[in-house]
Amino acid sequence: MARHPRAIRLQTVVKLAERDERQALANLGQAQQKLQAEQEQKQQLSDYANDYQQQLSGGHGGQLSAAQLHTTVGFLRQIEQALKQQQEQIVLLQKQVEHERGIWQQCQAKLKALHHLLDKLDQEYDEQQQRLEQHQADEWSNRAAFDRLKSR
Repeated sequence: MARHPRAIRLQTVVKLAERDERQALANLGQAQQKLQAEQEQKQQLSDYANDYQQQLSGGHGGQLSAAQLHTTVGFLRQIEQALKQQQEQIVLLQKQVEHERGIWQQCQAKLKALHHLLDKLDQEYDEQQQRLEQHQADEWSNRAAFDRLKSR
């Protein structure tokens, strides 16, 4: 397929846009992985807190001494504080994921527009080439007819 001269020059821009789109997708993937890791860590903390809650409620069959009770309650408070911080981190990461998704979508839209432009330029070039070929064929036909008339 013949290429429009502008389409050939735009190939560099398209390659750069493709690179940017791949990088944006990679950034989105990394942000999503971080978010998932933080959510898993929060779930582990939550499970850990539930285990200690069961110890407090006597779920493990034994009585806790005052010192054990004091230590367990203090540790639960630390876990709850860690859960709160973890939730704040998750909210920040969710915002980062949405930001990275927006960048990726912009890169996709730019790349799609460039491909559309290339297709349009190539179509115009093909049509121009067809008109040129038709013009040359018409000219050749007219010359042949003129030469036939002239030779009579």
